[in-house]
Amino acid sequence: MKKIGKLIDILEWTCMAGSVAGLLLIMVLTTVDVFMRKFTAYSVPSLFEMVSDYLMVALVFLAISRVYRLGGHVRVTLLERALPHTGRQILQRVMDAVAFLFFLLMAVMGWESARSAMIFQEVSSSVLAYPLAPAFFIVPVGAGLACLRSLQALVFGSVHGR
Repeated sequence: MKKIGKLIDILEWTCMAGSVAGLLLIMVLTTVDVFMRKFTAYSVPSLFEMVSDYLMVALVFLAISRVYRLGGHVRVTLLERALPHTGRQILQRVMDAVAFLFFLLMAVMGWESARSAMIFQEVSSSVLAYPLAPAFFIVPVGAGLACLRSLQALVFGSVHGR
């Protein structure tokens, strides 16, 4: 079972690297665009669309599993503090089950959207008309990994960092 946990960790860190790369690309491209607009009459074509269609999706969905592992998603803990230790453990297991179902639904629906975009060869509405299917495939990758992480928490108890 430790090997499975290590594999999930490696996949999670790989996805996290993709998320960080997305953030760095957003910063670099935006900076380049600002300087180009300031000092020339040109700008980076379709920057807004590229950032919103690809890079923001990568930034959010490739990091979703790591954020779950660290307990960084929004939670209401008012009731949790009032429960005894065993009650908190039971509540945490219930929340892990709900998270698993949510991430599973997100992964399945994301897969269907990505598959549809690939079959129908959907392209962006920008001047560059780049394909959208690769960006759509990021959603089931990130949500699927978060699904594995929440299943790990559900089966083996709390994951490290929470």
